[in-house]
Amino acid sequence: MSRLKFSYTTRLFILIVAILTICEVAFLAFQFSREQRYREEMLNAQLTILNYQLLDHYEGGLVDVETWERTIDLPIQMLQLAIFDTEGNMIYDNTGIGPIDNPLELAEIKMAIESDDHKGFFVHNNDEEDNDDFFYYAALREGDLIARTGALGHDVGLADFMKIDRSFIWYAFLIYVLIIAIAYYSTSRMGNAIKRLNEFAEKAEKGEEIYDTEAFPRNELGNIAHNIVLIYVRWQRTVNERDQKAKQALKEEKEKAKLKRELTNNINHELKTPVSAISLELETILTHKDKLTDAQRDMLLSRCKANSDRLLKMIQDILTLNRLDDGAENIQREHLSLRDIVDECVETLLPKAENVGIAFDINLPETMMMLGNGPLLESIFNNLINNAILYSGGSTISIFLQEEDEKSYRIIIGDDGVGIGEEHLGHLFDRFYRIESGRSRKHGGTGIGLAIVKRSAIFHGGDITVRNLPTGGLEYTLTVSKS
Repeated sequence: MSRLKFSYTTRLFILIVAILTICEVAFLAFQFSREQRYREEMLNAQLTILNYQLLDHYEGGLVDVETWERTIDLPIQMLQLAIFDTEGNMIYDNTGIGPIDNPLELAEIKMAIESDDHKGFFVHNNDEEDNDDFFYYAALREGDLIARTGALGHDVGLADFMKIDRSFIWYAFLIYVLIIAIAYYSTSRMGNAIKRLNEFAEKAEKGEEIYDTEAFPRNELGNIAHNIVLIYVRWQRTVNERDQKAKQALKEEKEKAKLKRELTNNINHELKTPVSAISLELETILTHKDKLTDAQRDMLLSRCKANSDRLLKMIQDILTLNRLDDGAENIQREHLSLRDIVDECVETLLPKAENVGIAFDINLPETMMMLGNGPLLESIFNNLINNAILYSGGSTISIFLQEEDEKSYRIIIGDDGVGIGEEHLGHLFDRFYRIESGRSRKHGGTGIGLAIVKRSAIFHGGDITVRNLPTGGLEYTLTVSKS
């Protein structure tokens, strides 16, 4: 047997009705109790008045008491009137029942004796079998006398006197119906918002174009639903913008191809310089071979060799950059020690550094294992150390491990030299960018060494940044991944 399925609106309406019904029942119970207390307080006031009158008419004897009883204007027929002294002796009793055991222990008399206003009121329940009558008693003390007046619960007149006015039940019922009607109206409006939101969800699932044309109900749920639709519309716009960006990226790819062609032209220009120099020097040797001294010939041949080496290094650097740009996934990786690579680079460049008075300060752990490409890592440290030797003008090159975590190393390579202008820092890793015209050529540089450093760092899952130290010199921060 399948379970009945109710809509969210119906379930919400049922919940509201249930809560409202519980509140209504609680209110009626409270009101009945309040009305009951009010009737008891009225009865207490009437009985207290009778107690005052009883004591006034007694005056030390039974004179006029019986006459006074006949003048009592109350609907209650069965009244019990009694007078006690402070010792508990019954002085007067209109019932003829006789003395009461321990009257001073009666709750209303104890209250009259002990309270500040000398009044007491108590409701006694008849504990006899098959009898659930209540007895209402009020007591009043004046001097040495205590008056006690009681009304029997089964008295017809008392029943009418204590009867609760039930007109408030109709008012409560009308309010109950009105609130249910308002709840039905509110949940119906909420249901319209949920229905529209459900229709929107179905359209969104099908991937249809959605525009927020139909207004939602003006309530909080309607506002939420409206915002959800707006978010979806904005998401659709974002997707469209993404497609536009994809087209833009394709356009940029074409522009990159154009830039590559321009780069090629730059390379051709850079290559022409050493080639022209070699050609000119060889032509000089061939044209004036009989006029040149051995020293002059050796000098020209030495220049040819230097330009040839520079040309070869430039070609190798360009090939390295092309490998990193176009086929980095094919570059071989292996487990190696980063400390060993740094030591080899330092050892290779140590004579060059000593010639210009530069010392090394190396502080790297012996075990710095990672997965990478040895030649590319060597190119990073060779370029940075070599640049510091050639251009820093300092006395110390420092290399130390700044931070290590489970995934990467962060290494600092710095010097205490003169640094560079702040305007150059943002372009330092650009290809063929030179701080000073002819600076790289003077020392045999190609102008793309730092570009290789940057791409090699990225290839190894990291990056490299540079800054001028406040105390002087450049500081490179190199990050490489362990795997």
